[in-house]
Amino acid sequence: MDCVATGGNVKVLAKAIHSLSRIGEELYLESVEDGLALRSVNSSRSAFACFLLSPLFFQKYQAPSDQSFRCKMPIKSIQAVFKSLASLDRSVEKCRIQLDSEKNRLTITLHCKHGLLKTHNLSFQDCESLQAVFDKESCANVLQAQPRLMVDTVLHFPPSLEEVNLSVTSDRVWLRNHVEDDADSLRAMMTELCLSSEEFDHFAVGTQTSVTFCLKELRSSYPECNRQCSGGKFCPRYTVRGLASKEKPRQL
Repeated sequence: MDCVATGGNVKVLAKAIHSLSRIGEELYLESVEDGLALRSVNSSRSAFACFLLSPLFFQKYQAPSDQSFRCKMPIKSIQAVFKSLASLDRSVEKCRIQLDSEKNRLTITLHCKHGLLKTHNLSFQDCESLQAVFDKESCANVLQAQPRLMVDTVLHFPPSLEEVNLSVTSDRVWLRNHVEDDADSLRAMMTELCLSSEEFDHFAVGTQTSVTFCLKELRSSYPECNRQCSGGKFCPRYTVRGLASKEKPRQL
């Protein structure tokens, strides 16, 4: 495997890794013909995230000729390579990622300005492919919105909040902080937001229902989605069983 990212794409790559670090402690890396996949899953295997960087993202992309390459490594080790996000686009001109299968090393070389080279040799472990198993076509409810709408919505909740409850009706979405049944309702602070169906690009509710899910992992994806997908959509899909992110990934 040999791939080279240049210019602003180096920072995009770094931000993707930092975003995944908020999900899990390990980075699953897979190189295939369709591109370079970066994945992570949390310890309870209730949250899963994946970035697929297509060959067009790279100046050069060469996947293994014989078969796809898969490995995993502590995400902190590769996160340390791109630790200075603020100055990355000003100091790094290109990033090269190479695989040394004989030594089980992933080599990341940062080509900095003034001819400076920074080489990082990271050890890794072979692993099976990690993929979330979820049939999007079976979802009874589909909400599609601009990322900015979702970013502005979660800003109303404190960073320490662990869980939120999302409810939908035929024309409304309600988002409120989750309070345990045994909590003192008179002392608990309640935050509730109501979004009209008109604020969404696509609003299809087949089953009026309510789900409670962890906000931490979901919140980590919003800023990255808003920065990198200004022309895209944020599309949560769920059934009465829960959000898509609640489906447990399995190794194939």
